[in-house]
Amino acid sequence: MYQLIVWVLSATGSDIFATGSDINWSIVGLQKLVVEPVKRARKGEVKVNVDKGWLRLRWSYQGKRHVMAIGLLDTPANRALAAAKAEVIRADMLSNQFDKSLVKYRYEQIDALTVLELYQKYVDWKRRQVTKRSLDKYFGLRSQLETYFGSRQADRVIEDHALDFRDWLLKRLSPATARERIGMMRSCWSWAIGKKLVADNPWKNVRVKAPPKQRPRPFTQDEYRRILEAFAEHHPHYLDFVKFLMGVGCRPGEAAGLRWGHLSDGCDRIWIGESWGRGERKPTKTNRDRAFKLSADLVEMLRKRQPTKVRPDDLVFTSAEGNPIDDHNFRRRHWTPALDIASVPYRKPYNTRHSFISQALDQGWSVSEIASITGNSEETILRHYTGSVRGEAELKSVWESE
Repeated sequence: MYQLIVWVLSATGSDIFATGSDINWSIVGLQKLVVEPVKRARKGEVKVNVDKGWLRLRWSYQGKRHVMAIGLLDTPANRALAAAKAEVIRADMLSNQFDKSLVKYRYEQIDALTVLELYQKYVDWKRRQVTKRSLDKYFGLRSQLETYFGSRQADRVIEDHALDFRDWLLKRLSPATARERIGMMRSCWSWAIGKKLVADNPWKNVRVKAPPKQRPRPFTQDEYRRILEAFAEHHPHYLDFVKFLMGVGCRPGEAAGLRWGHLSDGCDRIWIGESWGRGERKPTKTNRDRAFKLSADLVEMLRKRQPTKVRPDDLVFTSAEGNPIDDHNFRRRHWTPALDIASVPYRKPYNTRHSFISQALDQGWSVSEIASITGNSEETILRHYTGSVRGEAELKSVWESE
């Protein structure tokens, strides 16, 4: 069997179109005719092929072509099932028992996962990968999925549905929160594809544009002095904790989780690889550790705090009751009142980290040195933490005055 691929002009100049395949010549007029063979399925053959990750069957019977999706993902086990179904169809065609309604050959609908059920499976898997605090944001999305998608099957969600859900979220949440939750859905479907629960990711190209946030203003040297004075007079138990935050530039949770075993015997060297928050000990935000020498003023402060009998697992900084420092309680009961007393405009305790990096850059520290101490990449420091204490760039006139 041959199929004509290229048709050309005849000697009279008119177009020649042929519908048959019984032409055995290769020149018409002045042009060459290209003819090539086309492979066709043998009579009674049923082929199994894949369409976007899903299996389907293709065959012809009595001059009519059939394509039937069988609702199975492309896996080795499902291919065996599809091949068995193909054999049933082939046998029926050969014995003239073919069911033209195709009802006989369709699988019963498998209990497909709904959007909420798929998401819950993802959260159950995620539960073993992240901290309890990180899980809170995943739990917050469940009610919204239930409200919007109801009992819709996960494998029936297409990009249009994902875009509509994004727009629905934006009417209820801030752009930043909506962007985070769309990212969670994108990750959920990527995980589900790996588990062969769905074939495509309708969230892949769904994006949320969030307006940029103004960078926090770093504390000045004068504000630093006034904050310490306020703590020394009104919240003395937490003075050393604040000095440490200001002097090391670590995350508050890393300071709260610091143990005496993380310091050298002389308190002149430190290892940071753990954090404390929301009642649990966990790795650092980047899951990386770092070690470095401490400044003379911090060494002196830590030596004065060091108990006579040191137990490596004891915390260096605790609450007034001797418990791990809770970031919410510290901010509400001590940090905010101290800034009010010092007449310093409010910034979160985390701003001590931003201020340390900004001051260090302003004083000429190298980016690599700051990165090794704070645990951030050099790129992150340049992108997010270069709010110079000297203020913004100054615009100068490019035009000569008259």
